[in-house]
Amino acid sequence: MDTRSFGEAGKGNMHSHTKRALLYGSAVVTLGAIGYLWQHRVQDADVMTMLSSVNVQLRLAYGMPAADKQGKPLSARVDMIAQADRSLADVERIEPGLVDTAEFTGFSHMLQGRYADAAAHYARAQLCKDCGDEQRDVLAFNQARMLAAAGQKEAALAVFARHADRLDRRFGHQRRLEEATILRQLGRRPEAIQRATVVLEDAAAPSMAALQAGQELFELGESGAAESALARAATELPIANYWLARLKLQQNDVDTCLGLLERAAKAQPTEVRRLLGNEPDAWSTVAADARFQELQRPPAAAPTR
Repeated sequence: MDTRSFGEAGKGNMHSHTKRALLYGSAVVTLGAIGYLWQHRVQDADVMTMLSSVNVQLRLAYGMPAADKQGKPLSARVDMIAQADRSLADVERIEPGLVDTAEFTGFSHMLQGRYADAAAHYARAQLCKDCGDEQRDVLAFNQARMLAAAGQKEAALAVFARHADRLDRRFGHQRRLEEATILRQLGRRPEAIQRATVVLEDAAAPSMAALQAGQELFELGESGAAESALARAATELPIANYWLARLKLQQNDVDTCLGLLERAAKAQPTEVRRLLGNEPDAWSTVAADARFQELQRPPAAAPTR
């Protein structure tokens, strides 16, 4: 295998999608930087094989529930992460200091709920000699997110502030949105509103940014600004209608609420059922409505012969 051409192809194919898709939303950034695997030119075939295996194992573990129906840790997931960790230790011994090793170790810690450790490894990965500029930016996002998840929210804001000039060359809107979430959680409401508003002032901001800004403004109680942002996002992202429906329900406009919810469910039924299941209290006032109950039903199985 020509590792150089594989790495160059990976960079070219991933960057355009990463900027618009993988950075938006709290879960996907952690996966986003993994798309930069092979940017370094590893010469050892065993190292390449092990890192490829780690990539697959951690992605699979990410997609699995952490616990079974009885609340016990899912053994298959635990074993998969443990095997990935053993492989990462072997890679570090064979070829120390690779950015992918540090990044995957951070990802493994995140999967285990060890957020402070994950942040430390994402910070370490940024210092590796084979870390590219755009990969370093995504790692900075991951570091800040893990610090916030660990309860170190001021430290997370400090990471964004320290890297702001560099991050804003590619991901300025997302930096502000990440900061808005953390500031809201810290009770610093005016600053959070300011961050989200700056994003919406850019008419060229992508729909995903408008959606996230609308969600933040909704959580901040800024109904008018939230509705405007979500309506803007809904032109390209039908799931924004779910959040518009929640807003209308808060305003006691039940008929409009259910109409928007039906529109979202028609486009993305599985995602809408997932969101409804995650937020039962938010929908308690319409839980007995026949239209609402219909949206919660899984599709009927196709007839078989």
